[in-house]
Amino acid sequence: MLPNFFDCDLEQLRVRVAELDAYAQAVELNDPDVDQLRASVFALGGNENDAWNNYHLVRNEFDRRAAEEFDLGQ
Repeated sequence: MLPNFFDCDLEQLRVRVAELDAYAQAVELNDPDVDQLRASVFALGGNENDAWNNYHLVRNEFDRRAAEEFDLGQ
């Protein structure tokens, strides 16, 4: 079962954003290791419509929480 990003902490979201971004860059650059990277990034299964695998959803949640944390720290 895929993680629910609402249950993740900020660090877990940061790591997931980085993984999804690295995969997207590998696809864009036609990296020869893209299949291996895909297997690693999507090891839990699912598809691009699943929240955990959707870069924009994960990024939005990360940005929202980071902004909240920044605001609370001020």
